[in-house]
Amino acid sequence: MNGNFPIMRAIARIADIEEANSRQAQSRVAPALRLVVCIAAILLVSLSRNAAFVLLLIAVELVRMALLSPERIRRIVLRLPLPVLMTALLMLPAVFLGSPRSMLTVTMKVFCAVLLLAVLNEKLTWREVTGGLAALHLPPLVVLTLDTTVRFVVLLGRYSDRILEAVSLRRVGRKNWKNAATGGILGTTWLKSQQMAQANAEAMTCRCFAGVYKKRPNLAAAKDRKKELTANLAYALLLPALLVFFFYSQGLV
Repeated sequence: MNGNFPIMRAIARIADIEEANSRQAQSRVAPALRLVVCIAAILLVSLSRNAAFVLLLIAVELVRMALLSPERIRRIVLRLPLPVLMTALLMLPAVFLGSPRSMLTVTMKVFCAVLLLAVLNEKLTWREVTGGLAALHLPPLVVLTLDTTVRFVVLLGRYSDRILEAVSLRRVGRKNWKNAATGGILGTTWLKSQQMAQANAEAMTCRCFAGVYKKRPNLAAAKDRKKELTANLAYALLLPALLVFFFYSQGLV
C-alpha cells in the first residue's frame, strides 16, 4: 500500500496544477494554434537528420522555460529525466554495435519533444487543450472522452489519496487488517467511480447535452480582438519559419 501512496498523491496533484495554471494570466494566442505549432515542431524533430535543427528548438524552448515562474520551471525539469533516461537505456545497445551517434540523436530528439510538451502544458490548462482540440474539428466524442476521463482520474485520485491517508493514520502495529487494505481501497474507489459516472450522465441529460461543445461568445472589445489577432498572426509565422529552417538544415547534411 505504501507503494501506491505516492502514485495516488501524484495523480491528485494534477488538479492542483490545473487550478494554479488557470489562475495565471491567459495568453492571447489561440490554444488550437499552439497545439498545431507544437505538433508540427515535434514532427519535424522526428524527421530531422541534422542536429542543428533539434539544438535550435531546444535552445528556444529553454529560453521560453527561463521566462516562466520558478514553480513551473521546477515542474518542467522534473518531467524531463525519466523519458530521457529510458530512451538512453533503450538505445544503449547501439553504442556496442558501433553506432553511438544514433543513441545521442534519438535521446536528444526525445528530450526536445518532451521539453516542447512540458512547456506547452505549462502554458495551457486542460480546458484550453480540449477547447483547442474541438477548434481543430476533432470528433466531439473524442474530446468528451478525453475531458471526462482526465477529470475523473483527478477526482478519483484525490478520493483515493484521502482514503490512503486515513488508513495510514489509523494503522497501528505490523499485523493489522489495515495493512492489507489496498484491495478495499481499490474496490471503494471503483464503486465511487460508478456513482460519479451515473451522476455525470444524469447531469448531462438534465442540461440537454447533445455531445456538441459550443464556443462561448467573444465579448472582448475591438481593441482586445485586434491584439489577439496580431498575436495569433505573429505566432502563426513560426510555422513557415520552422519549415524554412528545417529544409535549410537538411540541405546541410
